[in-house]
Amino acid sequence: MKSAFKLLSLALLSAGAVQAYAQPANLPPPGGETPIAFDVHEGTSMAVSVSPDGKWLAVDLQGSLWIIPISGGKAKRITDYFNDARQPVWSPDGSRLAYFSYRDGNYDLWTIKPDGSDMRKLTEGAYDDREPAWSPDGRTIAFSSDRSGNYDIWTLDIASGAMKQVSSNGREDRMPSWSPDGARIAYSGTDGAKTALYVTALADGQESLLKQVQGKIDAPSFGPGGELAYVVQDAQGSRLEIDGKAVSGAENVFPFRVSWGKGGYYYVSDGKIRSRKGTSLSTVNFAATLEVVKPSYARAKRDWDSTAPRKALGIVHPTLSPDGSRIAFAALGDLYVMSSKGGVPENLTKDGALDTDPAWSPDGQSSGLHLRQGRWPAAAVDPRHEDRRGSPADRHRHPAARCRLVA
Repeated sequence: MKSAFKLLSLALLSAGAVQAYAQPANLPPPGGETPIAFDVHEGTSMAVSVSPDGKWLAVDLQGSLWIIPISGGKAKRITDYFNDARQPVWSPDGSRLAYFSYRDGNYDLWTIKPDGSDMRKLTEGAYDDREPAWSPDGRTIAFSSDRSGNYDIWTLDIASGAMKQVSSNGREDRMPSWSPDGARIAYSGTDGAKTALYVTALADGQESLLKQVQGKIDAPSFGPGGELAYVVQDAQGSRLEIDGKAVSGAENVFPFRVSWGKGGYYYVSDGKIRSRKGTSLSTVNFAATLEVVKPSYARAKRDWDSTAPRKALGIVHPTLSPDGSRIAFAALGDLYVMSSKGGVPENLTKDGALDTDPAWSPDGQSSGLHLRQGRWPAAAVDPRHEDRRGSPADRHRHPAARCRLVA
């Protein structure tokens, strides 16, 4: 059934079926209570993309996409609370943003206009489609996906919906980046503890090793002049390198692809948006308004000090004796037994250990249980006698472990 569903999804996409969604206005947080607003000026696990005209930045923050003026300032949320939208990238003509989102229960590729309208879903099915990258001509999107059963690089033709697999191996390939001429796609590959950057020529499908370093290498990104930026993580931290040269100093660089703009590039480090032009570094300060609600509900009243007996609200692991006459179960950390016809349960253990998982012996005369406080061995309880048993070795290894026989 799952395979049939996947084939149907591919057929729909191949036919160019792209569904448009009406993007809701900026809704208040769910819950109905009066929201409390506050501004944040940094992000965790945040990626940035600069618009082709150099006027705007797009970022993902708290599961939503935001647009920020290139000079900084107030961020505008363009998706609602239910997208879990990640890694936005501008189309070459600046008319749309591509991103991946968990909105429908799987990571799929989506696009949206920068004003938050005309949200469109590009991929369907029980797959994990991530990390889109526009081709230089804007006609194709490269992305990583497990639709082959392994994480590989794929391309999606925007007009027809046709897909093509670019990489095929046992690695996990991710974060594709197009060369300036659109003839090659670079990506990172992980094979166990080994990581490297690879590149595939689209004309003949030939893959070659592009870059390998000591440590972990990720997030390749071709610059307009063919330069290659990437993130290296090792014992010294997480840094940005371009063509083998570290450019980020002591910053903690987030492992996402650099966004190249007019005369420079943008990335995120230490939770802040950075802009570099040559050796000049600047920070794009922003304010994004988030909203939370304080839930309003009747709070339960708890009496933590009373020592009076209280009725148990539940039992665990009930098990019927072989003759069907009794039931053993655990409750409140002790072992109980009672008639299968009902009645008052009898506490067999009454100790400080966490007694659970009773299991009757074949003759129905004793019930084995696990003492789970610490890592104690299994013990046995005989409902006929008051006694404790356990092997000398068990008592030596686990002094607190014991067995009781209750009459």
